[in-house]
Parts: sequence; C-alpha cells; structure tokens
Amino acid sequence: MLSEVAKTRPIELAYTLTRDDLRDSVAAQQRRLWGRWLVPLLGVAALGAAISGFVSAEVWELSAGAAAIAVAIGLLVAAVIAGIALLLIRLLTAAIYRWQARLLVRGNPWLSQPVRATATDTGVHLRTSTGDATTAWSHYPYYIETNRSFVLLASKGIGAVSVVLPKRGLVEADPAQLRAMLATHARERPR
Repeated sequence: MLSEVAKTRPIELAYTLTRDDLRDSVAAQQRRLWGRWLVPLLGVAALGAAISGFVSAEVWELSAGAAAIAVAIGLLVAAVIAGIALLLIRLLTAAIYRWQARLLVRGNPWLSQPVRATATDTGVHLRTSTGDATTAWSHYPYYIETNRSFVLLASKGIGAVSVVLPKRGLVEADPAQLRAMLATHARERPR
C-alpha cells in the first residue's frame, strides 16, 4: 500500500521588497535581545534607587516618614530615567534598523527588483528578472512572523541569512495558509 503524503497547494507571492520590509526583517531578528538584558537592567536601576534612598535617609538623619518619601522619590526618579533610557534606546535602534535596510538596498540593487515567490511543500522558489533560486525548507528551519511579513531564517543567530515574504505580496492566499505551511516545515523562532 502506498502511503499518501498530504500536499498543500503552492502559495504565490508577488512583491518588490522595500526598505520597510528589510527593516522589518532586521528588527525581527534582533527583537528577542530586549528581554534578555533590559528587564534585569531596569530592576537593578530600581533597586539602586531604593538603596540610595535608604542610604540618603541614614546620612541625612531623616524621620521614618521622610525616609519613605525619599525612597518613593528615588524609585520615581529611577522609573523616569529608565523610561527615558528605554525610549532613547528604541529610537536609536529604529534608526540603526533604517540605516541597515538602506545599506542593504544600496549594496544589493537587485533587492529592489520585482519578485515572484512560490512556497511549496519542497521549499521556496524565488524568481526575479535576473535569476531564479530554489531553496529547500531545511535551509530555513526558523521563521518569525511580524505584522508586515514572514521572515525565514537560516539559523537562530543574529545576522542569519533571511528571506522576507511580505504579507502584502500574497496573490490569492490568506496569511493563515502561509503561516500553516511555515508551521509544517519550520519552527517559529522564540522572541
């Protein structure tokens, strides 16, 4: 008896990559770094503010009520400073992502060519006016879904080779169909 493998219909995409698509790809790859060090850093800043409040209360010989107010003010100041730092970091990283996308487009003018992509059970086939490339799913074992696109990744590491499949490029399919195909052939990389 022959075993039948369920095959899904090919999913067609037609798009031209934009800087925003490339920025989305770069940001998606690096987004998971925030949780590793930012939350502990904010916790340390709050703890430092609390400790400095206690130390200040002893140095200035404040009453218990005044010491509590000093600690509260210290925590508030630490929270404001952490918030401003977080905002500045986000603005800086957004600028860096835009800069990286601009460099990618400038250094690889073929990225701005119209692309016809076909996702099948065997892999992804990309066609442009200057060439064709077919890649097996094993070359892209991970993916990240963003609001704008699906980013296929060659590894979990930052700077991994990636393929961006913008959702706006889906010809007749629904993003859910492409999501289901990706879930079958790759693993969603944790953020």
